Amino acid sequence: MIRLILTLCLSMQLPLSAAAETPSALLEQFVGEWRSDGPALGAEAVSTMTWSQALGGKFMRLDYRIDMNRDGKSSVFEGVGYYQLGDGETIRGNWADNFGDMDPISATREGDALVSIWGVDGGKQGRTRYELLPSGEMQVTDWVINDGDWRQFNQNTYQRISD
Repeated sequence: MIRLILTLCLSMQLPLSAAAETPSALLEQFVGEWRSDGPALGAEAVSTMTWSQALGGKFMRLDYRIDMNRDGKSSVFEGVGYYQLGDGETIRGNWADNFGDMDPISATREGDALVSIWGVDGGKQGRTRYELLPSGEMQVTDWVINDGDWRQFNQNTYQRISD
């Protein structure tokens, strides 16, 4: 009888643990406002990002901003991403920013990290890794393909400033 109860309990937990491993489940842990003080894109900067559910809970929205100061001159990079929530191994999304880029996104989960590939083959293409650290911080690392190789161009560690 105990074996039957344990078997039933374990079988009921399998779908829950499988669901917890999806990219969408990880994105739900990102919800909130995050901030990083330190260099970004080669300049002194304050970087912020806000993850929130959007459009009836069908999407996760990312608002991303870097306020930079280089040699006394201020500039801003900002963008908005939408990730379509679902139960699959890969989620789709779209990104647009003030550089005029609008890119499709394909994202997968690697442990406590979401890895987003953005852009198109044969054009500008990059990768962004959003990793939850044991400290509760999030490390964001960006690469772009240059001559067929991935080249890192940015990395920041963010602290959650609100849920």
